[in-house]
Amino acid sequence: MPLKKLNLLVATATVICVGALTSLVYLKTARVRAYTIAESAKFVPDEAMMATFISPTPEAIAHLKQFGTPEARTWIAQNLTAFKQKSLADTSLNFDRDLQSWMGGVMVAFLPDEDQQPDQQESEDFDLLMVIGIKNPIKAWHFARQFNAQPDLQRQQRNYKGVEIVEYTESEGRRYNVAVVDNHVIVAADPSAIERGIDTALGEESLASVTESNQVFLNSVDVPHPILTLYVAEYPTFVKQITSDVSGSSQLSMQLLSRIKPVESVVLAIGVDRAGIRLKATTKLNNRATRQSQQPQLDPLVTRFPTDTIGLIHTQGIKRIWSEILTISEDNSDLRRLVRQLRRGLNAINLDADEDVFGWMDGEFALGLIASDEGVLAPLGLGGVLMLETSDRAAAERMLAQLDTVVSESNPPVNVEQRKIAGVEVTEWKDPQQGTLFGHGWLQSNLVFIAFGGPVVEAITSEPQLPLPASPRYQNVTELLPQPNHSYVYLDVEELVTWATGYLIAAPAIAVQPNALALVNSVQGLGVSATRLDSQTARVEMILTLKAKRN
Repeated sequence: MPLKKLNLLVATATVICVGALTSLVYLKTARVRAYTIAESAKFVPDEAMMATFISPTPEAIAHLKQFGTPEARTWIAQNLTAFKQKSLADTSLNFDRDLQSWMGGVMVAFLPDEDQQPDQQESEDFDLLMVIGIKNPIKAWHFARQFNAQPDLQRQQRNYKGVEIVEYTESEGRRYNVAVVDNHVIVAADPSAIERGIDTALGEESLASVTESNQVFLNSVDVPHPILTLYVAEYPTFVKQITSDVSGSSQLSMQLLSRIKPVESVVLAIGVDRAGIRLKATTKLNNRATRQSQQPQLDPLVTRFPTDTIGLIHTQGIKRIWSEILTISEDNSDLRRLVRQLRRGLNAINLDADEDVFGWMDGEFALGLIASDEGVLAPLGLGGVLMLETSDRAAAERMLAQLDTVVSESNPPVNVEQRKIAGVEVTEWKDPQQGTLFGHGWLQSNLVFIAFGGPVVEAITSEPQLPLPASPRYQNVTELLPQPNHSYVYLDVEELVTWATGYLIAAPAIAVQPNALALVNSVQGLGVSATRLDSQTARVEMILTLKAKRN
């Protein structure tokens, strides 16, 4: 099974791969170059289902050293120390002395099982191949001598096409194969996998020699100072294979990933610069994806939100998104069940999901969280507003009228009242003791709002003196996102943490680990955007702005 091979390779090769994974966060600046993804890809067969490349470049590490709180850095250092000690347990190896000094970039690839029969098109097995660049041959040689001198470690050498392969057998019975080719170490648990890696290094087709169109796809995630790049060639097949032996809560998460049918392949990169951490992902979509003729443009609905907006989702065409959900649910029983439940809930109040609710939501959509400690929002410290553009105002008004009727007939009673605020006709749902719970009205002839909390209703009906785009934090995040885009998310993480500390975390029933809070306290803002490049290509970009280092 795949996880058995995965566990075998990870357990036996941890002493090698841990260097690339931990040196990045441990912030030990390398003095020589790290290998590139293009160099490592020359050792990976072109039929690889997935390949990931980790390279802690000096530039990336130098930028990361400028961020973080003392608490976060202490927690990371303690966990990395424990991880390194556990990984090197029962050996005479020292991470900083023996590993970190010679390792360049690390690539891990998933290869289709070579023993798969022709009629096994969906085999649930695969081989793993690890490629490690040698950035300091002398120190690597010293490491090899110490590694080979370990007690209870058996070695068996063989020659394959002029390349020496050493098969190591540990006292627990674990076996793995190691070869050195062109200043790279190749590691694989399966003997045939390392032979395939050698064949590729000697001239067989590799990931570095894919077709021009695929090469453009692979190069589409150009982030500054990349530290990790991930390529999944066949997303549905890959996810199916790695989820076959997963149990518990992870099984549900992996099953949901495996049912994203429109995704065919993915390339993702994470990098770092002076602003923070950047992520860019490009996906190729198959024929199950909803086609889109042109890139939609977002109008500035954001100018209606005040600067104390701490979270915003801005997109377009909820009607289209609903249609895509229905398409995906045809192959996803869990999503199909949720759709049925939603339809039943709306039917219970005499609303049809397709016609009365989502059918008229064909314009822009904005959902914002606004900080407020007044009125009904005093115990929560937060309110919200939903804005929707529509080309069918009559349908929208029918839905709102039906909601007003349901609320007015509720028990305990909620009063439905109309009044004018800043020239806008507003319908409010009022609790006799608490005041306005919700309000809705038309800001323009085609723009309706629904707001939670009286203070938010008051704020959203008036043009803000300082709109959200005037906020420096909003600018720092959104100016780094690509334009145009058809969807984006903005979070003022610093203000969200302040709110959570005062209202949410203060609740006795909610316990948050201090370590998690220390890490979150290092973040200032978060921005995520989605862009449809063409009918079969979509891109997601994320920026995580970090606070400057504090002593």
